[in-house]
Amino acid sequence: MPRLKKGDSKILPVTSSIEVRHVVGPVTDDTISAILKSEPSMEDLEVVASYLRGEGSEVDRLGHPLTGKAAQLYEILSSDALYANGER
Repeated sequence: MPRLKKGDSKILPVTSSIEVRHVVGPVTDDTISAILKSEPSMEDLEVVASYLRGEGSEVDRLGHPLTGKAAQLYEILSSDALYANGER
C-alpha cells in the first residue's frame, strides 16, 4: 500500500456503476452514466444519498443546503424513478 505524502488527497472518487449502486440503490443506467460523468467523490455521493433518504434531522438538512457537486448529484438522483416516486 503506498504511503500518503503531505498534501495527498484522501478523497475517494467514484469510478464504477457498482460503487454508485452500492451507495444509492438500483437506479437506472442513464442515472449511473450522468453520475459518473460528473466525477463525484464517494463523500459527495453518500451525503446526497442520505439527503434523498431523509436521514438525519430535517432542520440539519435545511441548515446545510447542498452546493457544488453534491447539488448536481442531488438533481441527477432526484429525477430518477427510484427517488422521484418516494420509494426510498
